[in-house]
Amino acid sequence: MDTISRFFSVDDLWSVIGYGLLVGVNQLTKAPLPLTTISLLASGMLAITWLLSPQIRARNAEKHPNARVVFWGVVAAASALLGFI
Repeated sequence: MDTISRFFSVDDLWSVIGYGLLVGVNQLTKAPLPLTTISLLASGMLAITWLLSPQIRARNAEKHPNARVVFWGVVAAASALLGFI
């Protein structure tokens, strides 16, 4: 458990839950967006949140918040790439 808490935070957990919730709720709607589109929107939103939220960045200062920005940015870029291929 110490290894996990050294690299991941509660904010990481909420990010993954939020991403999954947005993708899941989209699939339950009457006219769902394509999976790549909702993934692009959700991951882009998370990258922006991690980049611009001073509270999240302060809580995770020792866990390298820029790595989270890069991770969600890569997910967004991969979603965009897959969506336009």
